[in-house]
Amino acid sequence: MANADSMKGTITKVFQVNAPPERVYRAFTDKKDMVEWMSDHFEIDARKGGKFQMGKESDGFVTTGEFLEVVPNQLLTYTWRMNGYEKNTGKRIPNWSDENPSKVTVKFEKAGRGTRITVTHEGFPERDEEYWAHEVGWEMLGGEVLKYYLEHSQEEFERWWKENEASWQERWQKKVDARAKSSPIA
Repeated sequence: MANADSMKGTITKVFQVNAPPERVYRAFTDKKDMVEWMSDHFEIDARKGGKFQMGKESDGFVTTGEFLEVVPNQLLTYTWRMNGYEKNTGKRIPNWSDENPSKVTVKFEKAGRGTRITVTHEGFPERDEEYWAHEVGWEMLGGEVLKYYLEHSQEEFERWWKENEASWQERWQKKVDARAKSSPIA
């Protein structure tokens, strides 16, 4: 069953990680960190008006956005556009986010010896299939990958990711399918 925010096209996820807010913020704003835990090509200019790009057109999908608000170690707000490309022609496939990009807000709050991260991703059209993909993506990336990345050494993270990478996409897809099937908004 979807929660009330889901019905309005808003995803809210809260994660607790055992790392200080400054370190967690850097994991969201530093190119090297982003490439590591997102396991994708990443370009980032984390300042108000700065842009980011995750993925490569040649891979068929790129997420782009612009930073709207940047408060170091406390808050990031940015637009989120999904850009798909036809494999054969490389031609961009238009979608709803062209005119109305969704918006992501990430809050970093000191919580005990760690940080509480609150991610709010809003602006999905009602009944949009991308909603569940993003909800599960934030859950797995933040609750599993980012958490492990920040709470373990680089070597431990690389070993863990090597063990989990092959099954990650399949686990993600199963969760997306299950949520979409059981939801009244699907």
